[in-house]
Amino acid sequence: MKKFVFLVNAFAVMARLEDGLSVEGSLFKDKESGVLSFRPYNRLSRVPGYIPPSVVLYETPNGSLRQTALRNKIVVSVKRSLGKLRGATEILAQARELTDYLRTMNK
Repeated sequence: MKKFVFLVNAFAVMARLEDGLSVEGSLFKDKESGVLSFRPYNRLSRVPGYIPPSVVLYETPNGSLRQTALRNKIVVSVKRSLGKLRGATEILAQARELTDYLRTMNK
């Protein structure tokens, strides 16, 4: 007995199968046509260059502390109109506040 299976996104499925990789998805019988269909799960982590989104843990007026899968990132920026000295002190103050929050969070 032969059964035909309709593949949704057939090129991506066949490319993974030709590479010897598995394909996760759902196999179901279409209610209208009665045809077996396979729909692969859309896994974003398999897309080349995919970076999981970062989560903002704490925000200041000019910066934020973000957590990714591997790192904690401190992002601080100031306007150039503040000047070099005042801008540098503002960056240091914001970075100190964010690192203090990071220390209290890990305790």
